Amino acid sequence: MVAKKIKIPPHPTTLNIGYKTITIVQASLKDDDLYGCLEMAKSLITIDPDQEVGDYKSTLLHEVCHAGFEVFGLGSDEDMPQFGNEYLTTVVSNMIMVLRGLNPELFAYIF
Repeated sequence: MVAKKIKIPPHPTTLNIGYKTITIVQASLKDDDLYGCLEMAKSLITIDPDQEVGDYKSTLLHEVCHAGFEVFGLGSDEDMPQFGNEYLTTVVSNMIMVLRGLNPELFAYIF
C-alpha cells in the first residue's frame, strides 16, 4: 500500500527579515532527519512537505523563529546570553511583531 501524499496549501515563498530576504522552498529532508532547516548564509529555509498541514505550518513558524533569533542576536546556542523570562518574552514578542509586519501574507498562512 502506497502512503497518501499530503497536499500542502500554497504559501508565500519568501521571508523578509529587514536587511535581506530569505527564500522558502519545499524539499525532502528525510536523509537529514529534519522537518525544516534554516541556512542563513544561503538565505534559505527548506521545509519537508511530507508532513500533515498543521505540522508543516508549525515547522515553518519554527524556522521563521530561527531567522528572527538570528536578527535579534540569538543565533547559535554557544552565543546565547543568560537571560530570564522577561527578556526572552520581550525578544520573542518584538521579533514576531516585526516579522509579521514585514510578512503579513506568510503569517496569515501560518495562523
